[in-house]
Amino acid sequence: MNKVERVIDANCNRTREGLRVLEEIARFILDDKDLFSTLKNLRHEFTGIENYIRQNISMLSRDSFADVGKEYIKHLESKRKDITDILKANCKRVEESLRVLEEFLKITDCVKIEQIKQIRFKVYTAENELIEKLS
Repeated sequence: MNKVERVIDANCNRTREGLRVLEEIARFILDDKDLFSTLKNLRHEFTGIENYIRQNISMLSRDSFADVGKEYIKHLESKRKDITDILKANCKRVEESLRVLEEFLKITDCVKIEQIKQIRFKVYTAENELIEKLS
């Protein structure tokens, strides 16, 4: 796996995982069927894009054990004070990882960039709704 593929792989994982956390907040914490459905649909839409992307990316060279950033990440992720903190951290995780994908796909495959951008903007809207409903 080349270095660009590692970036794309990691950010696909971040996006999908973060969307799932947001989906669970809407479902189990807020009991909001519409917001849950919106987030579930975004996750499924992203999964379709991810499947397309992964057709051209080898997962055989993934080396999570040797990742130089894993200790830093573990330190940051061990600190959450409440549901709102979890929500905000995962919204930022998804938004930032989508932006990274937009940039790195420019040098590998431009086909899905516009769809990724649209998902990012939908997440901004969902973030506002989630924060408002948790307040």
